[in-house]
This record gives sequence, C-alpha cells and structure tokens, in this order.
Amino acid sequence: MALRTKFALVLVLLAGVLVVNVGASVWGLLFLRRELSWPLESIQSVMTGLHEIKRAGERQAAILGSGRLTDPTVAPNRADFAALQAKISNELDRLERLPTANVRSGISNARNLRDRSDEIGRLGEAWFDEGATSNTASLVELIDIRHELIERIEGRILADAELAVDHGHRLRTLVMLILVISIIGAVAIAVLISMLVRRWVLVPVETLRAGAERLGRGEFEHRISIGTRDELGRLGDEFNEMAGLIKQMQDERVERERLAAMGEMARRIVHNLRTPLAGIRNLAEITKSELDADSDLIEVQDRIMSSVDRFEGWLTEMLRASSPLQLDPRPFCPADLVRSVIDAHADAARGRGLSIHGSLDALPVRVVGDSSHLEHALTALVSNALEYAPKGSEVVVEGGVGDGYWSVRVIDSGPGIPADLQVSIFRPYFTTRSGGTGIGLALVKRVADQHGGSIVVRSPVDPQRGVGTAFELRLPLGVGDG
Repeated sequence: MALRTKFALVLVLLAGVLVVNVGASVWGLLFLRRELSWPLESIQSVMTGLHEIKRAGERQAAILGSGRLTDPTVAPNRADFAALQAKISNELDRLERLPTANVRSGISNARNLRDRSDEIGRLGEAWFDEGATSNTASLVELIDIRHELIERIEGRILADAELAVDHGHRLRTLVMLILVISIIGAVAIAVLISMLVRRWVLVPVETLRAGAERLGRGEFEHRISIGTRDELGRLGDEFNEMAGLIKQMQDERVERERLAAMGEMARRIVHNLRTPLAGIRNLAEITKSELDADSDLIEVQDRIMSSVDRFEGWLTEMLRASSPLQLDPRPFCPADLVRSVIDAHADAARGRGLSIHGSLDALPVRVVGDSSHLEHALTALVSNALEYAPKGSEVVVEGGVGDGYWSVRVIDSGPGIPADLQVSIFRPYFTTRSGGTGIGLALVKRVADQHGGSIVVRSPVDPQRGVGTAFELRLPLGVGDG
C-alpha cells in the first residue's frame, strides 16, 4: 500500500470520527427535544387551556351569585356570562385541535368536558331568559362538576408529566451513554491512528536515520529492513543498494591498492629470481653437453631445464597477473591443460610423500579461453592442495561439465577451512600460513572473474571427520568443437 493511500485512509478515519461524533451530538439534541421538550410544551398548552376554562367557570359561578368570586354589589350580567361561555367554547375548540389534548386528558374526559360545558351554556341561557332562580343550584352544581372534572384531567396530566420527567432522566442517561461511547470510540480511533502513523512513518524514518548513522560510521555491511511496500520501503531498498554499491566501490579501491602493491612486490621477486634461474639452466645445459649420449642423467638435465623454463613462464605470468588482466581467448583442450599442470607437480607431490591423481574423462574436448592464465590459476590451486594435504594422502583433480560451464575440482584431505574464512581467503595478501603471500587464491579469483566464471570452496569435504577442502573452478563453455 502506497504511503499516499495510507494517509488517505487516516484522513477517512478522522472524517468518520468527526461525522459520527457530530451526528451523535445532533441526534442527542433532537432526540431529547422530541422526547422531552415537545411533550412538556404540549402539557403546558393543555394545562393553560384547562386553567382558563376553570377560571371562566369560577367567574360564571360568581355571576350566578355563588363561589369565592361573588360580589353582592354587582348584578348578574347576561352578556358577561355569554362572553365567558364563548371563551370556554373557544378554549375547548383549541384543545381539540391539539394533537396531544385527547391523549393527555383522555377521549372520554374531553367529550364529557364538552358536554358539561354545553349544558352549562344552555342552562345559563334559560336562567337569564326565565329570570328564575330555582335552577341556580343545579347550574352551580354543574359548574362545580366541570371544575372537578378539570381537576381530574389536570391530575392525570400532572401524573403524565411526572412519568415524562422520569422518562427524561432515563433518556438523558441513554444519550449521555451514547455520547460517552462515541467519545471513547473517537479516542480509540485516535490511538489507532497514532499507532498507524508510528508504524507507517515514525518507525521507518527512525530505521532510515539509524541506518544512515551507521553508514556514516563506515558500517557498509549494515542493511535495514522497513518491511513495507510503500515509498519508505522502496527508499529502504534503495538505501541498501547504495550501501552495497559503496561497499563494492570501497572493496574495489582496496583491491586495486593491494594489486598495485602486489605488482610492485612481484616485479621485485621476478627480478631477484630470474638471475639464479638462468644460472641453474646454464649449469644444466653445460652438464648435459658434457655427458655421454647414452647417459641416464641427460633426461634428468632435460627435466631440470624444462622445470626452469616452466618456472620462468610462471614468473612472467606473475608479472602479467599483477598488471591489468588482459585475456587472449583461444580454443584449447582443457584435459591437456589440466594434465600438464598435474605432471608439473608430480615430483613435488612425491617429495612431500603425497600422490596426485587426475580424473579428466568428463571434460569437454575443446573450450575457448586464455589457457596461459588458466594454467596459472590451476597451478595455484594444486600447489595450495599439496601444501595442506597430510603426508601419505592423495590430491585428486577432477574435471566435469555442468549446465553451460566446465569445471575443475581440486580436492585434498587437509585440515579444512573454517566457514568464517571461506570468503576472506580470496582477498589479496590474506593468508593463514606464516610463510604465505596471500597471492595465489586471489589470482585464481581474478582469472575466474575475467573469464565470466567463479571459484567455489567447500570445506570440510568429510563432515564427520571435519577434514578436507575442495576448490572448484567453474568456467563458461566457449565456442569449440565439443
């Protein structure tokens, strides 16, 4: 997931939290108003109408000469009575139009209140028309009955109001609970967002910072792992590639410096060795010329001169190896090349109490490469095996063919190479021997690399005994006859 997508997800979460909290707050306010404010407002409207009817009834009773509002000095007035009756009728009409009036008062009570009021109106008109006072008591009684009916309705409404108040407390608790839950949800989302930001941004940035700090201290082998596929993850991969490139450039620079020093040393060694070698060859030629034609020593002198010539060639190759390597690839027979190297080391092997054996049937008939450089590399591998092989053992040189490459494997039964040194042994001047130069295996690797091949080491060959080392030189199959 891309970093942009992740931040978009965070923004969506924030927007969702905001919408939920605002929606919960608005819903709570509207819900409380609908469940509390509106019922109380309707109760207030009904109670006001009933109070007005009750007050008008008391004034009607006073006009008839009864009740606490009676004024003996005031004569009964028909117009006032009719006005009060009209006011009562209007209030009843208004209450009937209210959606909650019948619910609050009860349908039967509302109808009864209308009937009583209409009857009081008719009796009142008759009372003024006839001018009689015989029905005053019954008229006043009807007003009192209406008054009691109104009080019963008011009592019912007050009971409903009390229930509404209790219901309001429960609703308020419910709304507060919902708001608290929404707040807790918002806090949880905020914590989740902070964790995501820390995981997606802060931790990778801190990892990059720590990696850059270690890289600045020269720890070029250090690699970082972001663990994501976003932009920061790709930046971590590019950081690792950059560190590897810096390490490679540094190793190449160190190797160039070492090769330059090795070249200087090689030139001095070659200069110091060529003079005594020339003397040995001249002495062998003189000795050969003084021998009889059938002398057995003639073959020995020839072998001495051949060995000196080969050693002279190796010195020349050493100079070439310490200089920039230039290949001269040509077709050659690899079996002949390996066999010549084995023959050249046969006397040295016998002198050490060793035997050297070649198994070369699997090699191809012809390959393409620089045979002189390859001979030098194989010589270094065989010499190294003879150096470490224990007395009485055998050094085996095997040839083989793989998928697109041919190989030569040199196997000895020496003490083996520790795993932590199996990379270092190919570095110039690295050696574990007190008299070693650290040049041979480094040159083998250079020759293999220049040919597009590789050098592989396996040690120990015998895991149970923990002994033996096998070096395998793998080279690509060139264009040849087989």
